[in-house]
Amino acid sequence: MGSRIKQNPETTFEVYAEVTHSGISCIGKDPEVRRQFPEGYSDQEVLQTLTKFCFPFYVDSHAVNQVGQNFTFVLTDIDSKQRFGFCRLSSGAKSCFCILSYLPWFEVFYKLLNVLADYSAKGQDSQRSELLETFHKLTIPEPGTSVHLGVHSYFTVPDTRELPSIPENRNLTEYFVAVDVNNMLHLYASMLYERRILICCSKLSTLTACIHGSAAMLYPMFWQHVYIPVLPPHLLDYCCAPMPYLIGIHLSLMEKVRSMALEDVVILNVDTNTLETPFDDLQSLPNDVVSALKNRLKKVSTTTGDGVARAFLKAQAAFFGSYRNALKIEPGEPITFCEEAFVSHRSAVMRQFLQNAIQLQLFKQFIDGRLDLLNSGEGFSDVFEEEINAGEYAGSDKLYHQWLSTVRKGSGAILNTVKTKANPAMKTVYKFAKDHAKMGIKEVKNRLKQKDIAENGCSAAPEESLPRTAPSPLGEKKDPKLREERRPITVHFGQVRPPRPHVVKRPKSNIGVEGRRTSVPSPEQ
Repeated sequence: MGSRIKQNPETTFEVYAEVTHSGISCIGKDPEVRRQFPEGYSDQEVLQTLTKFCFPFYVDSHAVNQVGQNFTFVLTDIDSKQRFGFCRLSSGAKSCFCILSYLPWFEVFYKLLNVLADYSAKGQDSQRSELLETFHKLTIPEPGTSVHLGVHSYFTVPDTRELPSIPENRNLTEYFVAVDVNNMLHLYASMLYERRILICCSKLSTLTACIHGSAAMLYPMFWQHVYIPVLPPHLLDYCCAPMPYLIGIHLSLMEKVRSMALEDVVILNVDTNTLETPFDDLQSLPNDVVSALKNRLKKVSTTTGDGVARAFLKAQAAFFGSYRNALKIEPGEPITFCEEAFVSHRSAVMRQFLQNAIQLQLFKQFIDGRLDLLNSGEGFSDVFEEEINAGEYAGSDKLYHQWLSTVRKGSGAILNTVKTKANPAMKTVYKFAKDHAKMGIKEVKNRLKQKDIAENGCSAAPEESLPRTAPSPLGEKKDPKLREERRPITVHFGQVRPPRPHVVKRPKSNIGVEGRRTSVPSPEQ
């Protein structure tokens, strides 16, 4: 469903490295790997990239303030899956301990890095090696499992299916503490419109936490474009990339970044809690949803537990929860999504927002994932669907629930699909365990079709007029061209910028700590 987290990685981590540099500035001599595990790890390209991301700032006399900080960078592989580089700076910010892993276990790896740094400081090489070997050989346990790696090393496996909580989730906690509600809302709106976004901060730990924390508030959608929680000096040209991005910049690099030819970039300075934007994205969102979200975030009760994450989840449900009304179900055909029906039945203000939203990559990936779940019979069990059921976002989708209920009663055999016209990875064959379940489903489908035609004038689309959504991973395996289109930014950099949804452009403004706006001249067209 658009998530860039790799499912079922082979090991808990790929490589551990202790990286050092001796120069006054990172622009000089490249940092070097002093120690690594496994020792036989041979991907030199990854190691060379890793070393540069370990020191994503200009090293000067102030660098000592970064000592002991945990931060994270992200490398994207050829399949668009994210590898997280968990880091801890030590020794006057001239030494960095780094673990590269596909698992988004922030708290676990930060704790592990602190233990490893302590072993290194005390010269306990055997304890360090034993801990790394035990963890590397560990079969990845189920969420919620308690794991003991040694006398002083234990953790509980996080459940990434749950909403992040404060203070348990470090990223969200730091983000909520560092950025006020008004700027959180402006950043959220800019992400919904898939802008080019820069976040800068003098503390690496806070910087990367704000990137990860803000992106997590898009759930059940996922940022699909360039995603760099912290950008090293040698890659600053990425700030001029002609496509949407979400990039973190250490404050020491911002003077150079501002001298570059930036175009229509949203900039959040976490240190001063100010946001600059040439857009009025927040004002373009439906006011009732924004007001409700703002009120929830300002309640004291949301500052602990999953209150902050749930407030954004409710907003996402208000915006997109009615996608169920736009599902088109035909007997013997794959379930499809009708964009016209999705937009037309909402209020005028919401229709304008949704007309833009259906063009966004994050929405296309979301719908593609939901259709995959429906057509494969996996059903829904995530917190987003639960929020839709608990709220009143979907309008009248009684037939949808009746359809799901009928399918689930079919002795557990929910739509065994292999290939459909809409997706070459499936087949247009539905197999059910019992005849009465099959008849029940057909009856519901026919009734839903008649209802949709009567209310929306939109029946299931033929193959050539189906809404175009982003290719699924299964489709990419069949067609190498689809995979080529999703290769990392290093391949696409410099190509023509993709078209953006139309948004009314207004004078550039500066949003300060209290959300006050001061007009400044518009950028040149």
